[in-house]
Amino acid sequence: MDIRVYRISTCHWCDKVETFLKIHGVNYRSVVVDLLAGNEQEKAIEESYHLSKQRSFPVTYIDGTCVIGFHESRLRQLLKLPSKKEERERIKLEEYGVAGGISSEDKDQREATKKMREWMLREAESHGYTINADEKVVEEILVGLAKNEKRYGYKACPCRLATGKYQLDCDIICPCSYCFMDVEKNGRCYCSLFVSDRFVASDPALPQYVPDLRERSETEGGRSVSVAEEVPAVVAVAPEILLKTCIKVIGFMQDIADKNRASDGFLRMASSLDTQVSVVQWNEDTACVSKSIDDTKFIIKLRQDTEVYTYQITCESVNGKLLNGEKIIQRISVPEHKNKLFECYLIVPSMAYTKEDLQLLLPRQRYMSHIYEKYKVAAGFEVEGTGKDTFVISPDDQMLDKIVEEIITLETNYQLLSVERQRYILAMDKLDILESTIVSKMRIISMNLPKSLPETLKGWLHGLSNNFGDISGIAEESRHRMNDTLLKRDVIRRIFKDWGEVDGGFNYPALSRFILEKADTLGDQYQRLFIRIDGIRREMSDLITMLRTKIDLILQEQSLELQRSMDETTKTQMMMQHTVEGLSVIVLSYYTIHLFGFVFESLEASHVVNVSLTTAKAIFVPIAIGISWYLTFRAKRLIKARSTQKSK
Repeated sequence: MDIRVYRISTCHWCDKVETFLKIHGVNYRSVVVDLLAGNEQEKAIEESYHLSKQRSFPVTYIDGTCVIGFHESRLRQLLKLPSKKEERERIKLEEYGVAGGISSEDKDQREATKKMREWMLREAESHGYTINADEKVVEEILVGLAKNEKRYGYKACPCRLATGKYQLDCDIICPCSYCFMDVEKNGRCYCSLFVSDRFVASDPALPQYVPDLRERSETEGGRSVSVAEEVPAVVAVAPEILLKTCIKVIGFMQDIADKNRASDGFLRMASSLDTQVSVVQWNEDTACVSKSIDDTKFIIKLRQDTEVYTYQITCESVNGKLLNGEKIIQRISVPEHKNKLFECYLIVPSMAYTKEDLQLLLPRQRYMSHIYEKYKVAAGFEVEGTGKDTFVISPDDQMLDKIVEEIITLETNYQLLSVERQRYILAMDKLDILESTIVSKMRIISMNLPKSLPETLKGWLHGLSNNFGDISGIAEESRHRMNDTLLKRDVIRRIFKDWGEVDGGFNYPALSRFILEKADTLGDQYQRLFIRIDGIRREMSDLITMLRTKIDLILQEQSLELQRSMDETTKTQMMMQHTVEGLSVIVLSYYTIHLFGFVFESLEASHVVNVSLTTAKAIFVPIAIGISWYLTFRAKRLIKARSTQKSK
């Protein structure tokens, strides 16, 4: 048997599939997509997509049939395995010891998992989720999250294929954009980390396998898809309604690292129509090629903008022969990449449609807008915000190109706003972590401030200054993101204003209600984020100012103490100097009087004077002191003058 498992290294459901196959001795080939590189990874992704028509993992291929996710009953059926009780199988899986996939014994990994668990508890509390009671499943998911955070720098969903580029993965950063809807509808998120009360109560109505809302899977409920089975390109279109025009638009995030990817994909699509490269019309940021086949005109367009590039496949009826909506685009090979942003269909029926037609053409969430006082656009969304929508346009060719262009602009900007929403969530996550660190520091500072040394205060000040810089970085990035958000929102508003939407009597909500509901709230959320950031910055500024004041006061006190010490030293030096000067005068006077005594003694011996030696010395004492003082004073002035001259 040809059995292949396309998987991700961090996905615990992929581990369970491989464990199941190993337990039952099934030979299979494992393709770990995220560990492949370059062309090998692209080939594996295209292979997996060709088999499953989506990018969810694991994909288990068994002799022409594939199963999405860990669908045990379907795997048993395809592998012709005997049925066993679920409890015995669960015990076997635990005893086998492979499902974990990644060892948690390493010290660093245990520490990372511990931090991830603390983060999980905070997220569950803030979003009102319940955490899965199966500790083993939770541990496996946390290990995968920790590994992805180390690998990519953010908590990419371990059960989905991440690109390593934040702008492409922002909708699958845990908790992902689809978490709330999955928990509400299926009782648990795609990974089964966050669950609802229904899941805790083991509600039998909940599905065994959770389809990936990111992929708009047509295999809801775990239904396997045969490779040989034809999967319709426009799944929403009923076969009995013929079309004048059918357009498929696929948008991808622009990958600067591989800017030739869009052109290569366009050329592959053109070659599927057997067209020559020479007939392609190239412009600066667009390309177009057309060909008529069997009363159908095919037009393939490529448009590249700063953030997104789109492929547009248009099928127009010619010679009065209308189109079958289910099969017209299958012959064109559409490239599939992991940076896909959205996919939508724009269809023009052969005649004016009724409300009953819309129920056949559109998914269950329907919106209607009468535009430009004449035309109509109906829209259907199977699941909000998952990027695969259907638009029905009234059958009038006069303004078709303009309306199509505006719908594509709406779809592109709406999906980019979903990306911006994930960036906002990531900014909030960063701010939560930073605020927790700052609050902890502030608590320590307030407890130890009175008895802290200047070195400790300077360390706190340096750390808080760095944190203040980090918060300023988050604020600056968020402000830039908010400006982009407001620009996209204004583009959407301008289109709806030009349309002049009115109620056409279909009793469906206006299309602007669906799109602007999501676009308008994001700007308000950014404003609340800035208010929160400003509050934290004010508290930090006050604390930083207080620390600086405390340090300045301590330094000032130390400076005063040093000044007092220097004054005392100066006074002591002056006293010593005066003492030395006095002693110098005394010594000079003593030697002067002694010398005078020798002279006077000679004069007395020569009978030149007739005064006793003692009397003469007594008379000369004041004169000697005066001479000594004068000489000392002159020497002091001379030394001072020379010192001043040298300093100059």
